[in-house]
Order: sequence, then C-alpha cells, then structure tokens
Amino acid sequence: MTSQFLLGLILLMAGGLGVLLVDWLIKRPDVVAGLVLGSVVVNAVYEDAVPSLVLPGQTRVGVPDVVSALVLAAAVARLLRLRRLDRFHRWLVLLLIILSISLIRGVAAFGPQSSIADFRQYLFFAGVALYFATFPPSDELYDRIGRIWLAMAVPMMLLVCARWLAIFAWIDLGVPAEKYGADAAIRVIDGAYTFFLACAFILTIPVWLRDERARWIRWTSVAVLLFVLVLNRRTVWLAIVVGVAVLGLRDRRLGRRAIILVALGAVVTAIAFVYLGGLQEGAQPLIKSGTGNLDWRIQGWSELVGAWSHDVTNWVVGQPFGSGFTREIKGIAETSHPHNFYIETMIRTGVAGLVAVLALTVGLLRALWHTPTHDTGLLDPSVITALLAMQIVWFLTWVPGSEQGIVTGIACALAAAQSWSRSEFGQPTRPNRRRELSPTDRPA
Repeated sequence: MTSQFLLGLILLMAGGLGVLLVDWLIKRPDVVAGLVLGSVVVNAVYEDAVPSLVLPGQTRVGVPDVVSALVLAAAVARLLRLRRLDRFHRWLVLLLIILSISLIRGVAAFGPQSSIADFRQYLFFAGVALYFATFPPSDELYDRIGRIWLAMAVPMMLLVCARWLAIFAWIDLGVPAEKYGADAAIRVIDGAYTFFLACAFILTIPVWLRDERARWIRWTSVAVLLFVLVLNRRTVWLAIVVGVAVLGLRDRRLGRRAIILVALGAVVTAIAFVYLGGLQEGAQPLIKSGTGNLDWRIQGWSELVGAWSHDVTNWVVGQPFGSGFTREIKGIAETSHPHNFYIETMIRTGVAGLVAVLALTVGLLRALWHTPTHDTGLLDPSVITALLAMQIVWFLTWVPGSEQGIVTGIACALAAAQSWSRSEFGQPTRPNRRRELSPTDRPA
C-alpha cells in the first residue's frame, strides 16, 4: 500500500513538473532549440545507450523522447491559441494526425515497444516542426537559433576527435564507440550527425562572405567543413553542393565567390565519386557493406514498394508502425529501414502522408524561393531555403533528425507570414527584428 502511494505521489509530481515545463516552453523557443539540438549531440554520443527509463511493455523512454514529448505538448498548446492557420500549418497537422492513426494501429497490432520505436523519428521531426511553425518570424530569434546550432557543432566535432583518437592513436577517452554507419574507420559518427554538421556549415556561408567582423564564425565554418569532408559521406557532400548553389542563386549579393564555391564543390564531389568507386563497390570498397551501395538500395526500394502496393488499404492508410520493412534483395532477407524518407512515409501513412511530406519540402521550397533576402543573421530566409533544398536531397537516402524539424517549422512560419502579407498588402513581408513572442501571436 505504501509503495503504491509513493508511486502515485511520484507520478503526480512528475505530471505537475511536466505541466510547468510545457507552460515555460510555450514562451521560450530559444530554449527549445537548445534542448532539441543538444539532444542530437546526446544521441550521437550514446546511440542505443541513451539514459532512459523502461516503462511497462518494455518501452524505453530516453532523454530525447522526453524532450520531444514536451515540445509536442507545447506545440499543441500554441496551435490551439493561434487565430489563423496557413496551408502549411494544415499540412503539418494533417501529417501528425495520419501518423497518430498509424501509431494507434501499430500499438494495437504489434504492441507499444516496436510501434513506438518505429514512430520516434516522426515525433522528433514533426513535433518540433509544428512548434516552431507557430511562432511569428523574428530576426533575433532565428539568429539565436543559428548560433545555438553552431555552438552545438563544437561538441559534435569534439566527439569525432575523441573517437578518432581511440581508433587511430589507441587513446581511449571513455567515449562510446559508433555502432551504426561506421563501415569505414574514418566514419566515427552516423551519417545523420554528419548532415547536422553540414547544415551548421551552410548557416555560416552568408556571414563568411559578407561580414568581415564575425571572425569566430568564419573559423568555425572552416573547421566544420573540414570535418564534414573528412567524415566521407557522399550524400552529405552532394547536399552541401545543392545548398551552396541555392544560396548563390537566391542571393546575388554573394557574388562571384559563391559561384566559384559551387563550381569547386561540384568538381570535388565528382572527383570523390570517381575516386571512391562511384555507385559501384570495387575491389576494396570504403563501404564494406552492400547496403551502402545505391543500386542495392534502389532494388530494396523496388521490392518494398512492390510488395506494399498490392494491397489497396496500404495506399489509403499505409501499414501501421511496427510492421517492419522485410524484403528480399539478391536472395538476402533485409529488415532494416529503407533509407528513404519519402518511401518510408508512404509505406507507413499511405499516399496522403507522402503528399504532406512533399508539401512540407518541395512546396515550402517553392513558396520561399522568391522571399526577399536581407542580412539578418545566421538563419535568414536565404539560408532556410538552402537548408530546405538540402533536406529534399537528404530524404532520398536518409530520414530527418529532430534538428530538421526546426528548419521545416521556421520555413512554415516564413511562408505563412509571406502568404498573409500578400493577401493583405500585396507584397511579401520581412521578419520582425524585435518583437515579443506570445502564444496568441499571428504572423503578420
């Protein structure tokens, strides 16, 4: 009896603390950005060993799960107080509803452990995106978020250095070794975290080319770029080239140096593809597992979508979370994720979910392409557009991290403000430089 009372008291206190945290996070997007970006670094360090609790049903709840749940609760609270929803807000809400239906079906069919584990990446992405989409554009806020992102790139690079020391110098600093994606000795962090660094590099390009005073940002930019290149992720290299190209096309003030940077990046990427064997493995591939080969993935996608498309129900509501991704490639049974966010979303949510994701990637890129550019900090509209273009490339072979929810959410806020401004005044708007943010604010 006493133990039950203590358990109830602990749950009551935890619930009260959660309500207070949600109420605080509703008004502090910069704190939420720090929590989200910090949780990415925590995931990179611990992988499957992230500090967590085991709930009934053997469901593990880690630190990133708690952060994502609090952010989603704050996002829903802010959404309910908005006076007006833009079409991209509606796409986000639709995606979350469809994902929730698939999760409920998965829990009923396969239990909470496998279905929630399958659902996590969507919670990290869509919940964070919805939260930041509810804030009106603010130059100061976006610059703070960009600086937090750049600051979090530093411990990520320190993690890489610690693992390189353990591998190449046999100096073990007690950092857990990489488990996923370390199919070559130099790749000591998973590809998703290399993309995290690549996005941090893109944040610095406008400052690097325009502002001579921000020397620390320029030095950090060079360091991040070197780490990204050495970590040897070809999809990340391609995404960087796309991002730099979009920056040069969107903002003519970047001048000839941006065009030269795009050309050099394209040449380096092409040489790297040839040197590393292109799309084939060769005699001594740096990618030792066949799953890293593009033609292997394409065959896997074909088998997976072919089996999925035979059932009409799958086209409407998809297969529930927890149902797995079993397919046969060259006589080998494969059960891992398909490494394609578009295909995975279609399989889990049907065609409606895929259309929602395309609206939140390609649709947002199109909506923001002609947004006026101006020097406002690390996350101005031109940088957001470049990051969206990088997302489109990245989702072809990977899934989004929670930091990509920040990009999508800010893009939704900018697109909504632009849409409302055009409907009311006939011209695009610029983000406010100084503005108090409140849960009931409507982008203006």
